[in-house]
Amino acid sequence: MCLRRYRTMWFIKRTCPHVWSLLNQGARLQPTKGMEDYVSGIDGAVGRRQLDLADSRIANLIAKTSQPIVGDAYRRDLSRIGTTDKLAELLCEIALVDALGSISDAKPILRPKTETKKHCDVKIVVDGDDLYGEVKRLADRWERGLRSMVKSGSDAKPDAARRPRSMDIYDKLKAVYTQFPQGTLNVLFLLHPGVWNSQVYIQQALFGDASGIGRGSDELPVNDDGLFARSGWEEISACAYSQVNPDDGSVSVVHIWRNPKANVPLADHVRERLGAVR
Repeated sequence: MCLRRYRTMWFIKRTCPHVWSLLNQGARLQPTKGMEDYVSGIDGAVGRRQLDLADSRIANLIAKTSQPIVGDAYRRDLSRIGTTDKLAELLCEIALVDALGSISDAKPILRPKTETKKHCDVKIVVDGDDLYGEVKRLADRWERGLRSMVKSGSDAKPDAARRPRSMDIYDKLKAVYTQFPQGTLNVLFLLHPGVWNSQVYIQQALFGDASGIGRGSDELPVNDDGLFARSGWEEISACAYSQVNPDDGSVSVVHIWRNPKANVPLADHVRERLGAVR
């Protein structure tokens, strides 16, 4: 265990100096279990590669803002990571925030506070418009067995089937609007690592179960069981299905769904800029 811990600390200090600079003294002396498992666990080779790529993103953010600003935003979370999933979520946030900062007309604001004393992940300026972004990573752990594609009544549900993935996404995101300020351009960036069609699952969660039939359409009706129909979700202008390439750390926005009921609609020119993030 001591050797594993030393190997983790040695790798971060030697290969990821910007990550190392953000860790507090305690985390440098004794890495958290999440960090140790990520770097030196069974999938350590993958974890080390992702941390190395994240180090470059952190360096970019420091250049765009400053070391103290980046430290204030991420030091506490990086130093207290309890699981590999939590670390993966944080690294995805950092990658998206840096990518969004590259299209901003001003320095990105990291984790800006809202009226409710909560915060989203970043504020950027796109063609003169303030845009607030929140990044969520919802990894799909389903690997085998039966899973329902659409909702069904309790009397019709197959005995061994798991509920539709869109219902899981709905439950995890239904209160996410509280992290955004009110009356502003707000975009939710959603990552969904999984083995099947993530875009369909997300679309069903946003527009309702029946929307999975008309996949890809930009004129989908909002059904009562969709997130876009929920009270409070009118504060979210759009949801962007995003990916981080594990090989080179590049970011891509795969698809953007505009909220037909949004208080502040997502303009075409902003949508085009979001599609160019890398």
